Amino acid sequence: MIRLAITATFVLGIHAQSFEVASIKPQPWTNEGRVGVFVRGNTLTGEHVDLYRLIEFAYDLRTDDSQLSGGPSWAHHGVLSDVSGAESTLYLVVTKAADGPPPPIEQFRLMLRTLLAERFQLKIHHVRKNMPVFNLVVGKNGPKIKENVSDAKASMAMRDGRVFRIRAVHVPMANLIGELTNPNHGAGRPVFDKTELTGFYDFEIEWAPNYLAAGEPDSADPSVFVALQERLGLKLEPGTALMDAVVIDYAGMPSQN
Repeated sequence: MIRLAITATFVLGIHAQSFEVASIKPQPWTNEGRVGVFVRGNTLTGEHVDLYRLIEFAYDLRTDDSQLSGGPSWAHHGVLSDVSGAESTLYLVVTKAADGPPPPIEQFRLMLRTLLAERFQLKIHHVRKNMPVFNLVVGKNGPKIKENVSDAKASMAMRDGRVFRIRAVHVPMANLIGELTNPNHGAGRPVFDKTELTGFYDFEIEWAPNYLAAGEPDSADPSVFVALQERLGLKLEPGTALMDAVVIDYAGMPSQN
């Protein structure tokens, strides 16, 4: 494991911008409302968010703890399952960038890093470590996915729920990889494209998200692994890859305003 000792302040650099307005307040969970970090226009809002969730957004990490560790216990995920205690570890974060065209998402991430360093006194370092991944490859009988060589406009319709569905027209493999990597309905690990399929494709596919497939093994809905093989002639093979991870060296309860 290679350790890179970097604090959050150093990562940002001296030219990083800050939010013009930022408020952080406790927001105990009451079994109602949204959970997560949301960006709309010039505003970034965190609702019922713990520190881990804020860091994961700020550093563009997966939300399954695979790329984040360390820090005090009140900063970790899991408080929503214990609404009778530790509620002060959930926060309402409301921020606003400067007037003008909305900043790109990466700028929001940088500004959130600045806010975390200021309000939570957050200090972190980065490490590179081998992490479990999946490599998407072509199955032994070849791909079933249909290449679209027209100049059709790309589209990708998705529907979440008990079964996750995709209907794609004229899209690259990167679009499928993005949904396979998605922690909410994907394969449960980062996914890398090893198919060597470089064109644009039409396909339809559906699968039961892992949390359903694992809990209901007799379900008629296929897992993502089965769906890929049967519908697209593709296969997820387990592997490892060196990836960036963040370790919290210090975090304190935030100043509120």
